[in-house]
Amino acid sequence: METKLKILEGRLTAYQLSEALGIPMETAQGLLNEELAIEQLDEAIKAKITVLESALFNQ
Repeated sequence: METKLKILEGRLTAYQLSEALGIPMETAQGLLNEELAIEQLDEAIKAKITVLESALFNQ
C-alpha cells in the first residue's frame, strides 16, 4: 500500500524535510523523487511524517 502525502509533493525542500524529520538529506531527497517509499522507513520516521503532515496541511 502506497501512502500519498501532500508533504512529499515538493512544497518543502529535501533540506527542510531532513531537518524536520531527523533523517539524512539523501533519504529526504529519495522520498521527494519517489525513489524511496514511506513504507520503507522505520515506524518512528513514519510517525514524524504523519505529525508534520497534519500540522502543515490539516487546518
